[in-house]
Amino acid sequence: MNVCLVEDSLPIQDRLKRMIEQLPRMRITGLAGSIKIAEQLLLQQPDSEIQAVVLDSQLPDGNSLELLKKIKHQKPEIKVVVFSNHTTEESRLLAQRAGADSFLDKSTDCELLVQLLQNWQHNFFESTTRK
Repeated sequence: MNVCLVEDSLPIQDRLKRMIEQLPRMRITGLAGSIKIAEQLLLQQPDSEIQAVVLDSQLPDGNSLELLKKIKHQKPEIKVVVFSNHTTEESRLLAQRAGADSFLDKSTDCELLVQLLQNWQHNFFESTTRK
């Protein structure tokens, strides 16, 4: 499964990249540290083969919930997990309303992120083999 990381912190981006690339049949096919770059990777490439996005909620060029809405409008098949340090109930609710498939806390949910991506990967490969 192809994953795009949208994270402006390079140490967190590197850590997530290492974690995800250790998973079988999972590849990082996009890295972005801003909304502008993420839009180019996810929305302006018609044949992009990204199946999942790990999306930081706060990026240097704005709030990523608008990006999330665009992704879900243009490519609803892409799974998006908002991975945030801002984990209030309001933040979680806003992410869900914007179309997030999941919402996880950066400080406590790294293992849950791995499990979530593995579940999505299993479902993705299961659905592609049935076609």
